[in-house]
Amino acid sequence: MKSRILAALSLGVVLSACAAVEGPEKNGVSIAFKTDSAKAFVAGFQPVEVKIEQSVDKDVEGQCRLDSSKYSASFTAPATVNIPAYSQGAVNATLSCEVDGQTHAATFKPVNLSKRARNNSSLAVGILVCPICGLGMAVGDAIASEETGVKDGDIYGFIKMDLKI
Repeated sequence: MKSRILAALSLGVVLSACAAVEGPEKNGVSIAFKTDSAKAFVAGFQPVEVKIEQSVDKDVEGQCRLDSSKYSASFTAPATVNIPAYSQGAVNATLSCEVDGQTHAATFKPVNLSKRARNNSSLAVGILVCPICGLGMAVGDAIASEETGVKDGDIYGFIKMDLKI
């Protein structure tokens, strides 16, 4: 039993070390940096699905612009956009799309991709090897993040952007 718990904890450490950034996607839309300093602290590019949702069952096409203080991109949605993920200095991004002559916009806040990867790996350990260990690791990460605000070295970016009109 002791070796099984040790194996589970080792697996958790290995899985939590996995990169939080998935991309860039080969066929994804590229962004343009506004300044050279906007490239500082980029940890990689996260492929982000961008959709315009008109109703529950209907996605529509539209001409879109993704804009932040550090980068921008223009494209036709739906699309996958390779958005930079930052280890420091991640900023909100505004998505505005024109559909049927009307412009719709929403602002998106970056999420902690590292925490998400840690929580997913803790869950995997819990399901595969040791339910109590995996749950404990996930809860421990959540408590640590709440106490300190952010962990050093965490990566922030976006998962998806759905503009609801």
